[in-house]
Amino acid sequence: MSRYVRDGVGGSRRAARRMGEARASAGRLLGVVRDIARDGPVEALRRVNLANLAGQPAETVLLALLEAICPPGGTLDEAIARQGMLEAIDALAEDGLGAFDTLTPGQLEEFFLDVVARTIEARILNDIGSRGINLPTSVAAIDQLQAQLHDFVSGTVRQQLAGRLDGVASLTDRNVLGAADGIYERAFDVLAAIGDDL
Repeated sequence: MSRYVRDGVGGSRRAARRMGEARASAGRLLGVVRDIARDGPVEALRRVNLANLAGQPAETVLLALLEAICPPGGTLDEAIARQGMLEAIDALAEDGLGAFDTLTPGQLEEFFLDVVARTIEARILNDIGSRGINLPTSVAAIDQLQAQLHDFVSGTVRQQLAGRLDGVASLTDRNVLGAADGIYERAFDVLAAIGDDL
């Protein structure tokens, strides 16, 4: 992992920039998280033209947010952003959460960090596939490698970046985008550093 970040993509800053649309989508999602923290879920949904979904199940609202934040079609970067958010919604839905309005700031932070981790994982897997890296021929071994990559990226991002959203309610629109960029860069820094220790 450290070689991927340092040598493969040229460092954490370049790795974060390569996230392209995933970073932009994360910035838009963080803006919604900020609006919820500052003004409540009903007002936050109104700002993205989804006021009619107030009180609906969390999964329903998050899928509608996905369509607003990461519309279908477009480039590979957009597909990575969409895939990451879809997988995070699916993971959240497995928890059987109630109405969107009842999600706590901690749950929203966890969801946001899950989106970040899953988009990073999708980018790494895409790079592995496009660079023709030799993988095991056994499907079970490939599944195991993918599960290990998921556990490493997800665990690292969540553990190391938890709490980085404290004070999100006070961020300006410009600061929200900078915060999303910084979170991606910090995530790649941490992945490289911890990868060195393994």
